[in-house]
Amino acid sequence: MTYVVVRHANREHALRQIESSLRTGGQIFRKLIDQRNQQITTAASILSRDHAFLEAFAGTGEDRATTLSALESLRSRIEADRILISSLEKQILFDTGKPEAQSGEFPFPTLVDKAETDGAAYAFGILDSELYAMAVTPLLAPAPIAWLCPAFRIDDQFAREIKVYSNLEITFADMSAGEKLFGSTLAPGKQSSLQSILRSEPPRPKEIANLNIAGEHFISYALPLPKQNGTIIAVLQRSLDAELAPYLRVERTYLGLALLGLLLSIAIGVWIAGTVSRPILQLAEGTRKIAEGDYTSRLTVRSKDEIGVLAAAFNQMSGGLAERDQVRDLLGKVVSPAVATELLRGDVTLGGEEREVTVLFSDLRSFTSMCEGASPQEMLGILNHYFTRMGGIVEKHGGIVDKYVGDAMMALFGAPMAASDGADKAMQTALEMMEALDDLNQQWQSEGRRPIGMGIGINTDIVVAGNMGSQTRLNYTVIGDGVNLASRLETLTKTPEYGARIIISAATLMKAKGRYRTKSLGKVAVKGKQELTDIYALLGIETSAEKMAEARA
Repeated sequence: MTYVVVRHANREHALRQIESSLRTGGQIFRKLIDQRNQQITTAASILSRDHAFLEAFAGTGEDRATTLSALESLRSRIEADRILISSLEKQILFDTGKPEAQSGEFPFPTLVDKAETDGAAYAFGILDSELYAMAVTPLLAPAPIAWLCPAFRIDDQFAREIKVYSNLEITFADMSAGEKLFGSTLAPGKQSSLQSILRSEPPRPKEIANLNIAGEHFISYALPLPKQNGTIIAVLQRSLDAELAPYLRVERTYLGLALLGLLLSIAIGVWIAGTVSRPILQLAEGTRKIAEGDYTSRLTVRSKDEIGVLAAAFNQMSGGLAERDQVRDLLGKVVSPAVATELLRGDVTLGGEEREVTVLFSDLRSFTSMCEGASPQEMLGILNHYFTRMGGIVEKHGGIVDKYVGDAMMALFGAPMAASDGADKAMQTALEMMEALDDLNQQWQSEGRRPIGMGIGINTDIVVAGNMGSQTRLNYTVIGDGVNLASRLETLTKTPEYGARIIISAATLMKAKGRYRTKSLGKVAVKGKQELTDIYALLGIETSAEKMAEARA
């Protein structure tokens, strides 16, 4: 945190220093430019009164070569890059940059207009795609006979000369000609980057801007210049990265010390972790694994202090949970998972309670014939495969398998957990069991075995559900007339006169909330009861099309 504060303070200080130096440098730059332009104007005035040149110009007007030679001598004397002479009508008479030119309009007529008023005038102007600083003054003999215009090219050398006095990076640019640069103290690569910035997001005149030029940050200040054409500006800059360099060295020293302190802290922390923290972290990790159901986690006890005692207690707890999990797993394979959970929830006691339960009995047909010639292991494998498939369907619909008796199966819906839709779940289970048997028969027939059949009986009634048996051996089941009726209905599926694979009682059909396709099979007498019971063949679930057809009828 301290490092961030110091770094921010250094940066803010550097920015203030650069902004102050830019504004001061801008003032120095303006004075230098004004001084330079004044020198140009003074030089132009001196030339305009040169007696020898005036005689050559006035006396040899028809001899261009002589005049151009005299004009070239004047240019060399004041170290100008170019000198132009315009007639009083603002037509070019001579141009040392284009000696062959003999006519044409003077490119800076407004500068001549200003010179007529003030006696002399100076400005920046673009001539033949180059930037010049120029002055205009009259040639006097003694009255004005022409206009003299010495011009000094603005290029990288000129910018470097100005930098010596201002201590700033300087770039001259024309913002009206594709942001063209004419002179700059920047390296060529940075000049291209600055040119791209000027095209896209030019800085506002006389406002401080932070520009990223070829990866280096520059604080910039744009100054408009007096011009004859174009939009000429001077971009004054100072590198923020260079200004921050001394601060960065201090920061690196500070950071090195901070890192050294951090390494010492880490070393001390590692030592503490080895003696105190690591066992606690291992204990927390072991606890997390136990919460996820992994009871194999054990801690290595290396000390006899409080942490060692806690680790030993954790290992005992983990072992106890592993044993309980193993018991639960084994119990879940002997009885249904729901029954196992109910038994493990509290003390196991004999007794039961009355509860509405839907009982499903299923029994195979022709299983012995199917397994004729098969070994006991093969017969048991077929039966286990069958029960795995059917038991999965029962559990999928929220039921539990109460017991297996030979190739018969008894399933409950509504015990030990109550279910208001037990009748629907039992009927849907029966239909899906029949579909699964058809699929199994196709597999067995492809193996060369005979197909088998299955009968299912379903009844819903109030029965007694609970743990039954002795104090040493218990069995969670249901008993009552309703159970006997479900078993009786399964037996009736063997009767040819009914021709039904699934038979349900009227009580089950009344409790169902869904709509099913059924067929009335009449009434049947149940052993132990005088009343006759209505029974139905369950054919399937009523589809939407069947409902619509029934509604139209």
